[in-house]
Amino acid sequence: MVSWQQAEARAAVLASGWTADEPGGVVLGFDRGGVRFVRAAGLASLEHRVPFTAATPTRLASITKHVFCAAALRDGLDLARPLGAVVQGLSPDIAAVPLRRALDMTGGLPDLAESFGLLGIPSTASIDRPTLLELARGLPGVNFTPGHSIAYSNTGYRLAEAALSSRFDELLARHFPGHGLFYPEDEAEPVPGLATGYWKDKEGHWQRGRYGLNFSASGGLACSAEALMRWAQQLMEGQGGTAGLWQQLACSGRLQDGTETGYGLGLSRVALTGPLLWGHGGSLPGYKNHMLLAPELGAGVIVLSNREETAAYGLSLAVMAALTGMTLPGPGRLPPGLFSEVDGPFWAESTGDAVLLLGAQEPLHAGDDGTMRGLQSHLPFELRPGPEGGLEGRIGHRAVRLDAVEAEAGLDHRLLGPWRGSGFGDEARLEISLSGSGAVLRLPGIAAPPVRLRPLGRGKALAVRPNPPGASRFALWLEQPDTLLLVSQRSRVLRFRRC
Repeated sequence: MVSWQQAEARAAVLASGWTADEPGGVVLGFDRGGVRFVRAAGLASLEHRVPFTAATPTRLASITKHVFCAAALRDGLDLARPLGAVVQGLSPDIAAVPLRRALDMTGGLPDLAESFGLLGIPSTASIDRPTLLELARGLPGVNFTPGHSIAYSNTGYRLAEAALSSRFDELLARHFPGHGLFYPEDEAEPVPGLATGYWKDKEGHWQRGRYGLNFSASGGLACSAEALMRWAQQLMEGQGGTAGLWQQLACSGRLQDGTETGYGLGLSRVALTGPLLWGHGGSLPGYKNHMLLAPELGAGVIVLSNREETAAYGLSLAVMAALTGMTLPGPGRLPPGLFSEVDGPFWAESTGDAVLLLGAQEPLHAGDDGTMRGLQSHLPFELRPGPEGGLEGRIGHRAVRLDAVEAEAGLDHRLLGPWRGSGFGDEARLEISLSGSGAVLRLPGIAAPPVRLRPLGRGKALAVRPNPPGASRFALWLEQPDTLLLVSQRSRVLRFRRC
């Protein structure tokens, strides 16, 4: 039985930490009849002391994806065509990926921003749209054989956008007019009333989030919670030019072996018992958002926030659980420590109640059989303690066995020395050396202090590079005696040869 009273009460508790003099956000619950509750608090702008309301536009980030897919489908984009048929100059492996797999995260496409981030180029760097498209053409290959796993990537959306017959904003105006969806070219383009994104530094001071890259169809839209609600209502009901689109967007992708991934076209299914739920989150520096929809009920929960630490997915899921009476899985635990494949690129770092899978952090949820799992369809995992203190299970629908890395393990000296690779078509060099404080890595990007390395066992090391408001974690893996591969959750294609 649906209880909007319980949902609103839960939203009020979860949003209570958004104080009047700090960044905040809005939690909005709705059904076919319109708004059922709004809990808004905090400031949309610290500089101008403007309150955050349900009418405040904010950056949707990756919530954009399903709107783009709707526009592309309405414009007649053939998702069965390979990327190489619609975008020229791609590497052969990427050119062969069908558009559908490029958009449902099963194509193995390396994430563009994460790839050049591995080379030391921060996301705050100002890079325009044509340059980013050329960088995408320089990606050397895929993370895995298309259709054999799933890994989140924004690259397919940037390439699909380049294949459109018109600009994305023009398609929105043509097919879905009057929805209040803005598509700014980059963060420097003014959007009336836009909330500013903030994060808190180590000293406890608020900083503005910065994102220098040109926005793409993977995450460029901005709108208010009210506007997003109206869009979601019409999408679920097939109104306002969206007839038949919900069924196409909320259609799970499949791997080659028939496994359903739960990720469709910019919408992700929640694998829990109860009413069928589809949604998507969005994250940019200083912005954390989530939209969760129950199509059978015609209901939804929207969370938009302009503070970095907001756990928007967990918040929306908790409110939806209060609304529908569904039971959420309890928190899980794994042994803390570092874990690594003996003869493969995979690695994990457990904090006990959360796990970083190839650098992407996910909370742990307890399963019925003692297996810890995640609730994100684009990053599925099932892990349990294995023999001799390791972990075993599946990551991205791929079977893994990870051995525990001994705390006193030393760096494999075969990693030391200079390495040369081809980063997006240009020669790049990195160097691994020993210093007084241990092993360090010098990246080929902008001048920056060397990155300290932690041993990950035989032929592998973990690098943690500051990338405010967070940090970027990736591994260096000796794939062959003279070949070094940089490995993160979204990029596993950058190879370097020993000099």
